[in-house]
Amino acid sequence: MSQASRPALHKLSAKVLFNRAEPGDQYVIRFHAPQLAQRCQPGHFVQVDCGPTTTLPRPLSILDADAQAGTVDIFYKVVGRGTDVMRQWQPGTEVVLMGPIGRIFDPIEAPKQALLIGGGVGAAPVDFMARSLAKRGVATTLFLGMESESPFPLETATTPLPGIDHQTNMALAKLQTQGINSRVAALTPRTGWFQGYVTDLASHYLAALSDAERAQTLLYTCGPTPMMAAAYRVAKQFGLRGQASMEEHMACGFGGCAGCVAPIRVGGEMGWNYRRVCVDGPVFDLDDIAWEEMGYPIPKAQPCGCT
Repeated sequence: MSQASRPALHKLSAKVLFNRAEPGDQYVIRFHAPQLAQRCQPGHFVQVDCGPTTTLPRPLSILDADAQAGTVDIFYKVVGRGTDVMRQWQPGTEVVLMGPIGRIFDPIEAPKQALLIGGGVGAAPVDFMARSLAKRGVATTLFLGMESESPFPLETATTPLPGIDHQTNMALAKLQTQGINSRVAALTPRTGWFQGYVTDLASHYLAALSDAERAQTLLYTCGPTPMMAAAYRVAKQFGLRGQASMEEHMACGFGGCAGCVAPIRVGGEMGWNYRRVCVDGPVFDLDDIAWEEMGYPIPKAQPCGCT
Protein backbone atom coordinates (compact mmCIF):
# COMPACT_ATOMS: atom_id res chain seq x y z
CA MET A 1 0.00 0.00 0.00
CA SER A 2 1.29 3.45 -0.85
CA GLN A 3 1.39 6.31 1.62
CA ALA A 4 0.36 9.91 1.00
CA SER A 5 2.99 12.62 1.37
CA ARG A 6 3.26 14.24 4.76
CA PRO A 7 1.65 17.63 5.25
CA ALA A 8 3.56 20.59 6.59
CA LEU A 9 3.52 20.73 10.37
CA HIS A 10 1.90 23.78 11.95
CA LYS A 11 1.68 25.12 15.50
CA LEU A 12 -1.46 27.15 15.94
CA SER A 13 -4.00 28.50 18.37
CA ALA A 14 -7.39 26.83 18.63
CA LYS A 15 -10.52 27.66 20.61
CA VAL A 16 -12.58 25.07 22.50
CA LEU A 17 -16.19 24.99 21.25
CA PHE A 18 -17.36 22.17 23.52
CA ASN A 19 -15.83 19.50 25.77
CA ARG A 20 -18.44 16.80 26.24
CA ALA A 21 -18.11 14.14 28.95
CA GLU A 22 -18.97 10.58 27.91
CA PRO A 23 -19.16 7.29 29.87
CA GLY A 24 -15.92 5.78 31.15
CA ASP A 25 -14.13 9.07 31.84
CA GLN A 26 -14.01 9.69 28.09
CA TYR A 27 -14.52 13.01 26.33
CA VAL A 28 -15.14 14.46 22.90
CA ILE A 29 -13.65 17.93 22.52
CA ARG A 30 -14.25 20.20 19.53
CA PHE A 31 -11.82 22.93 18.54
CA HIS A 32 -12.31 25.80 16.14
CA ALA A 33 -9.09 25.50 14.13
CA PRO A 34 -9.77 26.28 10.45
CA GLN A 35 -6.19 25.93 9.20
CA LEU A 36 -5.84 22.55 10.86
CA ALA A 37 -9.28 21.32 9.76
CA GLN A 38 -8.45 21.87 6.11
CA ARG A 39 -5.49 19.47 6.25
CA CYS A 40 -6.64 16.66 8.56
CA GLN A 41 -7.24 13.20 7.15
CA PRO A 42 -7.98 9.82 8.79
CA GLY A 43 -4.89 8.59 10.61
CA HIS A 44 -3.53 12.02 11.50
CA PHE A 45 -3.04 13.08 15.11
CA VAL A 46 -2.24 16.33 16.89
CA GLN A 47 -0.02 17.31 19.80
CA VAL A 48 -2.06 19.18 22.41
CA ASP A 49 -0.32 21.64 24.75
CA CYS A 50 -1.95 21.05 28.15
CA GLY A 51 -0.45 24.14 29.77
CA PRO A 52 2.33 25.06 32.22
CA THR A 53 1.64 22.23 34.68
CA THR A 54 2.71 19.65 32.08
CA THR A 55 6.12 19.22 30.49
CA LEU A 56 5.18 17.58 27.20
CA PRO A 57 2.22 17.92 24.84
CA ARG A 58 -0.22 15.01 24.51
CA PRO A 59 -0.56 13.12 21.20
CA LEU A 60 -4.24 12.53 20.43
CA SER A 61 -5.92 11.00 17.38
CA ILE A 62 -8.39 13.02 15.33
CA LEU A 63 -11.98 11.82 15.42
CA ASP A 64 -13.32 14.24 12.82
CA ALA A 65 -12.44 17.33 10.85
CA ASP A 66 -14.85 19.63 9.06
CA ALA A 67 -12.99 21.88 6.65
CA GLN A 68 -16.09 23.94 5.87
CA ALA A 69 -16.93 24.63 9.53
CA GLY A 70 -13.26 24.88 10.50
CA THR A 71 -13.62 22.38 13.34
CA VAL A 72 -11.53 19.46 14.61
CA ASP A 73 -12.88 16.83 17.04
CA ILE A 74 -10.70 14.75 19.36
CA PHE A 75 -11.79 11.74 21.40
CA TYR A 76 -9.75 11.21 24.56
CA LYS A 77 -9.79 9.33 27.85
CA VAL A 78 -8.60 10.83 31.13
CA VAL A 79 -5.57 8.77 32.14
CA GLY A 80 -3.09 11.26 33.59
CA ARG A 81 -2.24 14.86 34.39
CA GLY A 82 -2.48 16.21 30.85
CA THR A 83 -5.88 14.76 30.02
CA ASP A 84 -7.09 15.72 33.50
CA VAL A 85 -6.23 19.31 32.61
CA MET A 86 -8.03 18.92 29.28
CA ARG A 87 -11.31 17.84 30.80
CA GLN A 88 -11.46 21.10 32.74
CA TRP A 89 -11.37 23.22 29.58
CA GLN A 90 -14.53 25.20 28.97
CA PRO A 91 -15.90 26.69 25.73
CA GLY A 92 -13.79 29.67 24.75
CA THR A 93 -10.53 28.31 26.18
CA GLU A 94 -7.58 29.07 23.89
CA VAL A 95 -5.30 26.07 23.32
CA VAL A 96 -2.10 25.50 21.33
CA LEU A 97 -2.16 22.54 18.92
CA MET A 98 0.51 21.19 16.62
CA GLY A 99 -0.45 19.20 13.55
CA PRO A 100 -1.56 17.44 11.57
CA ILE A 101 1.11 14.83 12.29
CA GLY A 102 1.81 11.42 10.86
CA ARG A 103 1.13 9.23 7.85
CA ILE A 104 -2.49 8.50 7.08
CA PHE A 105 -4.56 5.47 6.18
CA ASP A 106 -4.49 4.64 2.48
CA PRO A 107 -7.94 5.23 0.96
CA ILE A 108 -9.48 2.67 -1.37
CA GLU A 109 -12.11 2.79 -4.09
CA ALA A 110 -15.12 0.62 -4.89
CA PRO A 111 -15.51 -2.25 -5.62
CA LYS A 112 -13.05 -2.73 -2.75
CA GLN A 113 -14.74 -2.77 0.66
CA ALA A 114 -13.46 -2.03 4.14
CA LEU A 115 -13.59 -3.74 7.52
CA LEU A 116 -12.46 -1.54 10.40
CA ILE A 117 -11.69 -2.79 13.92
CA GLY A 118 -11.21 -0.33 16.78
CA GLY A 119 -10.68 -0.56 20.52
CA GLY A 120 -10.80 2.06 23.27
CA VAL A 121 -9.65 5.50 22.15
CA GLY A 122 -8.47 3.75 18.98
CA ALA A 123 -12.08 4.21 17.91
CA ALA A 124 -11.21 7.75 16.76
CA PRO A 125 -9.11 7.12 13.63
CA VAL A 126 -11.15 4.14 12.41
CA ASP A 127 -14.43 6.02 12.92
CA PHE A 128 -12.98 8.94 10.92
CA MET A 129 -11.76 6.53 8.24
CA ALA A 130 -15.11 4.73 8.02
CA ARG A 131 -16.94 7.98 7.29
CA SER A 132 -14.29 9.06 4.79
CA LEU A 133 -14.56 5.79 2.87
CA ALA A 134 -18.37 5.86 2.89
CA LYS A 135 -18.26 9.28 1.25
CA ARG A 136 -16.18 7.69 -1.52
CA GLY A 137 -18.87 5.07 -2.08
CA VAL A 138 -16.90 2.24 -0.43
CA ALA A 139 -18.98 -0.39 1.41
CA THR A 140 -17.78 -0.10 5.01
CA THR A 141 -18.26 -2.10 8.20
CA LEU A 142 -16.92 -1.01 11.60
CA PHE A 143 -16.58 -3.13 14.74
CA LEU A 144 -15.68 -1.46 18.04
CA GLY A 145 -14.57 -3.18 21.22
CA MET A 146 -14.86 -1.39 24.55
CA GLU A 147 -15.48 -2.28 28.18
CA SER A 148 -17.00 1.06 29.15
CA GLU A 149 -20.46 2.06 28.04
CA SER A 150 -20.33 3.38 24.51
CA PRO A 151 -19.20 7.02 24.28
CA PHE A 152 -21.13 7.24 21.01
CA PRO A 153 -24.94 6.99 20.75
CA LEU A 154 -26.21 3.53 19.82
CA GLU A 155 -29.40 2.36 18.16
CA THR A 156 -30.85 -0.89 16.86
CA ALA A 157 -29.24 -1.89 13.59
CA THR A 158 -31.46 -1.77 10.53
CA THR A 159 -29.24 -3.98 8.34
CA PRO A 160 -28.29 -7.57 9.25
CA LEU A 161 -24.68 -8.59 8.83
CA PRO A 162 -23.42 -11.95 7.53
CA GLY A 163 -22.35 -14.28 10.31
CA ILE A 164 -23.62 -11.98 13.08
CA ASP A 165 -26.39 -13.23 15.35
CA HIS A 166 -29.56 -11.12 15.22
CA GLN A 167 -29.24 -10.50 18.97
CA THR A 168 -25.99 -8.63 18.32
CA ASN A 169 -27.87 -5.64 17.02
CA MET A 170 -26.49 -2.47 18.61
CA ALA A 171 -25.02 -0.11 15.99
CA LEU A 172 -23.44 3.35 16.08
CA ALA A 173 -26.31 5.71 15.34
CA LYS A 174 -24.32 8.40 13.52
CA LEU A 175 -22.65 5.88 11.23
CA GLN A 176 -25.91 4.11 10.45
CA THR A 177 -27.36 7.34 9.06
CA GLN A 178 -24.42 7.42 6.64
CA GLY A 179 -24.94 3.86 5.42
CA ILE A 180 -22.08 2.39 7.48
CA ASN A 181 -22.70 -0.97 9.14
CA SER A 182 -21.38 -1.34 12.68
CA ARG A 183 -21.57 -3.44 15.83
CA VAL A 184 -20.06 -3.17 19.31
CA ALA A 185 -18.37 -5.82 21.43
CA ALA A 186 -17.41 -6.21 25.08
CA LEU A 187 -16.43 -9.00 27.43
CA THR A 188 -19.06 -7.66 29.83
CA PRO A 189 -22.56 -8.92 28.93
CA ARG A 190 -24.74 -6.12 27.52
CA THR A 191 -28.00 -6.34 25.63
CA GLY A 192 -27.45 -6.05 21.90
CA TRP A 193 -23.64 -6.23 22.17
CA PHE A 194 -21.42 -9.10 21.07
CA GLN A 195 -20.03 -10.76 24.18
CA GLY A 196 -16.37 -11.46 23.54
CA TYR A 197 -13.39 -9.96 21.80
CA VAL A 198 -14.05 -7.60 18.92
CA THR A 199 -11.68 -9.66 16.77
CA ASP A 200 -13.89 -12.72 17.34
CA LEU A 201 -16.83 -10.67 16.11
CA ALA A 202 -14.81 -9.81 12.99
CA SER A 203 -13.97 -13.49 12.47
CA HIS A 204 -17.65 -14.49 12.52
CA TYR A 205 -18.38 -11.82 9.92
CA LEU A 206 -15.50 -12.70 7.62
CA ALA A 207 -16.21 -16.42 7.80
CA ALA A 208 -19.69 -15.78 6.40
CA LEU A 209 -18.45 -13.83 3.37
CA SER A 210 -17.77 -15.46 0.04
CA ASP A 211 -14.21 -15.90 -1.22
CA ALA A 212 -14.86 -13.14 -3.75
CA GLU A 213 -16.08 -10.74 -1.04
CA ARG A 214 -13.08 -11.43 1.17
CA ALA A 215 -10.76 -10.89 -1.79
CA GLN A 216 -12.15 -7.35 -2.09
CA THR A 217 -11.92 -6.55 1.65
CA LEU A 218 -9.22 -4.38 3.27
CA LEU A 219 -8.80 -4.31 7.05
CA TYR A 220 -7.97 -1.17 9.05
CA THR A 221 -7.38 -1.23 12.80
CA CYS A 222 -6.41 0.97 15.74
CA GLY A 223 -6.44 0.24 19.45
CA PRO A 224 -4.39 -1.55 22.11
CA THR A 225 -1.47 -3.47 20.65
CA PRO A 226 -2.77 -6.92 21.74
CA MET A 227 -6.04 -6.19 19.94
CA MET A 228 -4.26 -5.06 16.77
CA ALA A 229 -2.04 -8.15 16.84
CA ALA A 230 -5.19 -10.26 17.10
CA ALA A 231 -6.67 -8.29 14.19
CA TYR A 232 -3.59 -9.16 12.16
CA ARG A 233 -4.07 -12.84 13.00
CA VAL A 234 -7.62 -12.50 11.68
CA ALA A 235 -6.28 -10.86 8.53
CA LYS A 236 -3.80 -13.72 8.03
CA GLN A 237 -6.50 -16.33 8.59
CA PHE A 238 -8.78 -14.84 5.93
CA GLY A 239 -6.12 -13.67 3.51
CA LEU A 240 -6.69 -9.93 3.97
CA ARG A 241 -4.31 -7.03 3.55
CA GLY A 242 -4.63 -3.93 5.65
CA GLN A 243 -3.15 -1.27 7.90
CA ALA A 244 -2.79 -0.49 11.59
CA SER A 245 -2.45 2.85 13.33
CA MET A 246 0.10 2.20 16.09
CA GLU A 247 -0.33 3.58 19.59
CA GLU A 248 2.97 4.36 21.31
CA HIS A 249 4.03 6.81 24.02
CA MET A 250 5.35 9.98 22.40
CA ALA A 251 7.38 12.92 23.60
CA CYS A 252 8.25 15.41 20.86
CA GLY A 253 5.78 14.16 18.23
CA PHE A 254 7.91 15.24 15.25
CA GLY A 255 10.64 12.60 15.12
CA GLY A 256 13.40 14.27 17.13
CA CYS A 257 13.50 12.12 20.25
CA ALA A 258 12.92 8.63 18.77
CA GLY A 259 11.02 7.71 21.91
CA CYS A 260 8.05 6.13 20.12
CA VAL A 261 9.74 3.51 17.98
CA ALA A 262 8.16 0.24 16.83
CA PRO A 263 9.76 -2.74 15.05
CA ILE A 264 8.99 -2.50 11.33
CA ARG A 265 10.11 -4.88 8.59
CA VAL A 266 12.63 -3.29 6.24
CA GLY A 267 14.04 -6.33 4.40
CA GLY A 268 17.67 -7.27 4.13
CA GLU A 269 19.62 -9.53 6.47
CA MET A 270 18.30 -7.97 9.68
CA GLY A 271 14.68 -8.21 8.57
CA TRP A 272 13.37 -5.34 10.66
CA ASN A 273 14.42 -2.08 12.26
CA TYR A 274 12.92 0.46 14.62
CA ARG A 275 10.84 3.20 13.01
CA ARG A 276 9.37 6.29 14.66
CA VAL A 277 5.63 5.95 15.06
CA CYS A 278 5.07 9.72 15.08
CA VAL A 279 6.49 10.54 11.64
CA ASP A 280 7.20 7.19 9.95
CA GLY A 281 3.70 6.16 11.09
CA PRO A 282 1.44 6.03 12.96
CA VAL A 283 -0.09 4.03 10.10
CA PHE A 284 1.84 1.01 8.84
CA ASP A 285 0.87 -1.92 6.64
CA LEU A 286 -0.11 -4.89 8.80
CA ASP A 287 2.46 -7.11 7.10
CA ASP A 288 5.25 -4.60 7.75
CA ILE A 289 4.90 -4.63 11.54
CA ALA A 290 7.19 -7.14 13.30
CA TRP A 291 4.51 -8.29 15.74
CA GLU A 292 6.64 -11.16 17.00
CA GLU A 293 9.29 -8.70 18.20
CA MET A 294 6.66 -7.17 20.47
CA GLY A 295 5.74 -10.57 21.91
CA TYR A 296 2.84 -11.48 19.60
CA PRO A 297 3.76 -14.54 17.49
CA ILE A 298 1.94 -14.55 14.17
CA PRO A 299 0.99 -17.90 12.62
CA LYS A 300 1.41 -18.52 8.92
CA ALA A 301 -1.59 -17.86 6.74
CA GLN A 302 -3.91 -20.87 6.63
CA PRO A 303 -7.04 -21.66 4.65
CA CYS A 304 -10.00 -20.43 6.66
CA GLY A 305 -12.19 -23.40 5.75
CA CYS A 306 -15.19 -21.16 5.30
CA THR A 307 -16.13 -21.37 1.64
